[in-house]
Amino acid sequence: MSSPTLCSLCSGIFQGQYALSNVLTEHGLLELEGAAFVPSGFATDEPEWVVRMDKGPKSGQHQAPYLHYALEDLVESTNSCALCAMIWERLHRDIHPLTLSGMREENLVGIPAILPKETMFFGAFTLGLCYVKVKNDKFVARVFHMFRVFKAINMEEGTNANAWKSKFDRAETLTNIKSWLESPSSGLSLSPRLPTRLLQCQPSTTAGQDPTVKLINTKELSLSTRYAALSHRWGEVQPLMLLRRLEDAFNHEIPFTSIPPTFQDAIRLTNALGIQYMWIDSLCIIQDSKEDWEAEAAHMASVYSQAYVTISATAAKDSSAGLKQDSMLKHPCEVVPTWTCSDNVEMPSGRFRLIDRSAFCDRVLSQPLFRRGWVFQEWILSPKTIHVARDQLWWTSASNMKTEGFAFNETCNGYSFDVNQEFAHTMPLGTLYSMGEQNFESLRPVWHLLLQDYMSRSFTFESDRLIAFAGIASLYRALARVPPDSYLAGIWRQSLLRDLLWTVRDGRKVSPPQHYRVPSWSWASAEPTHTGTGKFGIGNINLNADLEEDEESWTPAATVLDASVTTRGPEFGFVSGGHLILQGPLINARLSLEFIDLSDRFTPQQAAEFLPGGTLRYVQNLVFLPTSSRVDMDEADLERAETKAQLDDIEPPFLSEKEITIYLAVLHCRVDMEGGAESHALVLVRGLEKGEYRRIGYVQLQEDVMGSWIQNRDFGVFDALESEDEYLIRGEKAGYYAYRIV
Repeated sequence: MSSPTLCSLCSGIFQGQYALSNVLTEHGLLELEGAAFVPSGFATDEPEWVVRMDKGPKSGQHQAPYLHYALEDLVESTNSCALCAMIWERLHRDIHPLTLSGMREENLVGIPAILPKETMFFGAFTLGLCYVKVKNDKFVARVFHMFRVFKAINMEEGTNANAWKSKFDRAETLTNIKSWLESPSSGLSLSPRLPTRLLQCQPSTTAGQDPTVKLINTKELSLSTRYAALSHRWGEVQPLMLLRRLEDAFNHEIPFTSIPPTFQDAIRLTNALGIQYMWIDSLCIIQDSKEDWEAEAAHMASVYSQAYVTISATAAKDSSAGLKQDSMLKHPCEVVPTWTCSDNVEMPSGRFRLIDRSAFCDRVLSQPLFRRGWVFQEWILSPKTIHVARDQLWWTSASNMKTEGFAFNETCNGYSFDVNQEFAHTMPLGTLYSMGEQNFESLRPVWHLLLQDYMSRSFTFESDRLIAFAGIASLYRALARVPPDSYLAGIWRQSLLRDLLWTVRDGRKVSPPQHYRVPSWSWASAEPTHTGTGKFGIGNINLNADLEEDEESWTPAATVLDASVTTRGPEFGFVSGGHLILQGPLINARLSLEFIDLSDRFTPQQAAEFLPGGTLRYVQNLVFLPTSSRVDMDEADLERAETKAQLDDIEPPFLSEKEITIYLAVLHCRVDMEGGAESHALVLVRGLEKGEYRRIGYVQLQEDVMGSWIQNRDFGVFDALESEDEYLIRGEKAGYYAYRIV
């Protein structure tokens, strides 16, 4: 017996007579030579897989495999069958688009196969489909697809029947969500604060009629007023916005028909949960008032952290899309197999729920909304979130989310879904809500992980890079008990020398910002590739964390004489200027550059897999001292530890010069276990004023640069700076200078 949401061909997979899979090759029914992939144990002398036997490709032929849909028919069946929808979803995600397109053109048909043994990841059995082309009197295999993220859960074991609901029921879902919202959860100890404005959404007393919506000032509301906050993508369609000239009209009423579909559906969901107030950024912040926008942006931490619930328009590409779920993926896939096997193979029996372990990642975390920079703090700060995905509603509670993929949905009472590494949050969401009574030093790794995740997000306006992190920064300061006036354009004063060591790896960046937004030493000045693969690194987390017992610790080589940042408004607001004055070793050096462009070696489609825009190019470089002979890039000894900088920009403005003068600001140094010298340094170029510099990268100096230092650990062995314009003042030690970085 199968679920009523399964088609007849999917139901047939779990019925009938099965045989060991090598029967197909032994009887000359299946040709495997040339197939892209065939799992071990499928066509061997001792097969582990079984296939259901049915009539063959020719009339009257009895020994032949049961056939599932051809690919074109499979696509059509996704509109009426839950398992077909799951199968197509995985093929679409697992197979390269060009390969899948070719498979559709050939209109390959699938031969279902079962691996009838229980495993931790796949459950009671594993499902596979061998896609074949019918040729003459046999099947020619093209590719075997093993559904590695499907899991067959035995509903008759433990509490599985309670964890997985047997049907999709929206009315029951809303009741369950209301109970979930009322359930206590460990929140953040923050002073209560309402947003400046909210939308009052009064449901109609007449069934089927639109609610009445107006903008209100919250001064007269109780601080305990419950409201929902919307997290959404603006997209290419500009949503309805609050402008200064419209504020009075909005205070009277906002016609519901003028509100975009995504907002309308969010308001209806809010009302269905018994909530009358809602916060939507475009309607609650005056969009043509710079002052209002900056003031409200500074309070984002409280808007989302104190919302009763956040509604995430996960599947909506913009405000015009609406929040609809029309996919068969929302329906559960349950089967009670009646299959048998004639080869003394024990087939799994019972009632099974077939799930996609990666569903939460695929339908929530990997969606474009979650790659947006502003959404990161909305996700991190919200205690409870309802994700309106394209299949169904999912909901997550931050205080209970100790792993990235733990979530509820309309047919699941909580499960730790798998998260693809590309979309995995480097810090589980619940960590922020369980920081507890810890000191600043112990919480530094949390800060670094937040930054690494955040820097993988993209922005429509890159000028928002720092301000969109302000809510998290202000909340972190409160939780870590950091003193006021400690936040310096994204870096904490208490760990300044270590956190200046951020890097953007692999050289795959966009051009530097055209307008000033932060000092060059701040991570917010950089634009890493927005791939979510962790190209950004910050501060080595703890320089001495992983040292061996007898290994020498890193020693600070520089001291901070002054650190200052000027902001417009609050401490976490927009930065209008800033500088550092450090005193320490400052070494004159040379940077040799070579631009490598590989664009002509790939098609635009192939190059697009490497970089947004399809441009595959990078800058190869070497750092050396002026007294050293210039090393030709083509003759460089790749086996030798040569010093190479990690530049902040893929195309530095000085690239045409091939070789430039740089300055190495050494911040930390030591002697390693092999007796070699190494140090962490910033790569600087001269600024406009005396002793002024600008950061262009980071470098870990190797023996080829630091070798002469090791004998007496004396930076005086390097050539002294010749011009007084190169520094503010000389230090007491030889080779030490005071200098400013802007």
